[in-house]
Amino acid sequence: MPLHVSTLQLFRKKEAASLPRFLDLVQTCNDHSEATRLQYVFDGNAYNDYTSATALSQAFTDLEKHWNEGDYDKDVILFTDREHPLFSLVHTDPFEYTGQDTAAFTFNGGTPLLKPHGHFSYEAFHDFFIATIDAYKARYAAVYDSDLETLVSFASFYGEVEMDEEVSTPEIVLATPDYLTARIGTVISPELFNPLEIPPAIYWFNYWNEDQVKAVGEERVKEAPFEVIEKRADGGYILVVQKENFNTRNLAHLERLAALYDHFALHTLQEAGA
Repeated sequence: MPLHVSTLQLFRKKEAASLPRFLDLVQTCNDHSEATRLQYVFDGNAYNDYTSATALSQAFTDLEKHWNEGDYDKDVILFTDREHPLFSLVHTDPFEYTGQDTAAFTFNGGTPLLKPHGHFSYEAFHDFFIATIDAYKARYAAVYDSDLETLVSFASFYGEVEMDEEVSTPEIVLATPDYLTARIGTVISPELFNPLEIPPAIYWFNYWNEDQVKAVGEERVKEAPFEVIEKRADGGYILVVQKENFNTRNLAHLERLAALYDHFALHTLQEAGA
């Protein structure tokens, strides 16, 4: 069985000078707690001590030079620890052709995010989630594990495309009852609409900006069956399906998520915006 990996992904509109936002995000991690302090930078060959924002900025300048010369073995990945990192952090691939800048936290696989078996209390992770959004000035954010991401993305594809024998159906899709896959993942590719104006999906933790809230309808957001609904000063909302770890093998958890997909009908909004 593949290792479950949790991800916190941040999105904002692509801009030429995106690195300062990322450097602010790194500093926020370092200021937030000892556990989230970034100590190492992996360049594709070796782990180097993280020393300063200036040195990290130079590492990205060197990376772009290597990539321009066709050396794609180089990279810049930050880690909280070399042997047993809580998470790694990566910046947008500057050659990626999308309309968004992104930053992604990949948490140590094999354990859930929240206690009793994970590292964070709900309150601590909630605070960290908001701190990263503010530091990056994100316009959309989500937290999911690899199974949930697969279920949402593949379930949509599975429901709309006639499968053939050459396509391998992921184990999590096979393990999920059809009545749930028919409701979860009813979204279209975010390449077909602006995902900073219409929410691309519903995950465990979500941040929707004021434009996304307007597209969906603020009253509909307020009435949604999330366990946590928090309006922010910027007009966006923090939306959390539940305060406990989300387990895609738990049918009650999947039913909560499916009820949210039923409530919002994102697929209809996305098709209208395509």
